[in-house]
Amino acid sequence: MLFLIASLFTLGRSQSPECVYRVGYSPLELNLESLRGNRYVYHSADNSEWMYSPCMNAYPCSHDGVTVQAMVDHSPVGVNECFPWAQFNATTQPFWDFGLATWIFNYSNGEPCPNNSQLNRTTQILWTCEPEDATPRFVDSYSYNECNVLIEMKWAGACPPSPPPNDECVFKSGLLGGPSMNLSTVKGDIFSLQETSQNGNIFSYEFSPCANSIYCDSAKSGHSKSVMADIRDSGKQCAKWLAVWSGDAQPFYDRTIFGQDYWDFFWMDGEECGEGGPLEVLNARYYCNPQIPTLNITRAYENGPCQFRIEIDSNLACKNASDSNEKASNQIKRLNQQIFT
Repeated sequence: MLFLIASLFTLGRSQSPECVYRVGYSPLELNLESLRGNRYVYHSADNSEWMYSPCMNAYPCSHDGVTVQAMVDHSPVGVNECFPWAQFNATTQPFWDFGLATWIFNYSNGEPCPNNSQLNRTTQILWTCEPEDATPRFVDSYSYNECNVLIEMKWAGACPPSPPPNDECVFKSGLLGGPSMNLSTVKGDIFSLQETSQNGNIFSYEFSPCANSIYCDSAKSGHSKSVMADIRDSGKQCAKWLAVWSGDAQPFYDRTIFGQDYWDFFWMDGEECGEGGPLEVLNARYYCNPQIPTLNITRAYENGPCQFRIEIDSNLACKNASDSNEKASNQIKRLNQQIFT
């Protein structure tokens, strides 16, 4: 299924340089122009070398009396022999696999297949998203048989662009026609819940949807920061912050076993959990409650080491909230017409 979907997202190349690949008119782009002619080498476990030069036939290779310039070439270490597996062809277009976050090229223009199972040697080249690899890295080669090989490159430049900030505070599930949640009416408002610890100490959780409206002068770290969620002591001093709004959060929509709509957000950018430890993780879960027109924090608690959950009831989390609001508005209009006519 993923292959079918990914195959639909083949590329358009109108007026683009021959080594810049795009998925239609989307912002997805793989730009190999700056890597043209660079040479990448992988030493495989069978004591051989695989060499790859993006967008250029950079390797002169002679085999069986035929000399060609190859983009991908394979040579046993210590043996004066090479095998041309692929040549650059500007018309070869990759496709983008959403499931793997990978650009996939297929080249079927290597030297003739020696076992006659197919016409030529075939090379599949994967450019996989790896945000930590600022420089392309040749990570693997896998030979299916003597006529088919897969090679994988990892590079931050193969990653899709970050989504634009969600300034509207509107979230959707699915591609088309799925449920949506619009929090624009409560964006930046501060909601809180007071709790009492087992020792009788009073503290509170604060949460501000889609905004860093809470100023936290952290008693834990001594740092000050505008944040989306924090914990405060009985004197309203910020004990520590739990999450920072960045505009790129995407929730998961689902329903409980009782059919109640809910939306799950996860943030992993809270304050450091202990010296040298990981950052605090916050899960904010919005439950559908038609009786709550804005937001009401019903529960807030630590649900694991360095992990917190805030549970919220709201009509805004209901799948048909916008439809319900429109129906209610229309009913009021009809009632007013009946009264004043």
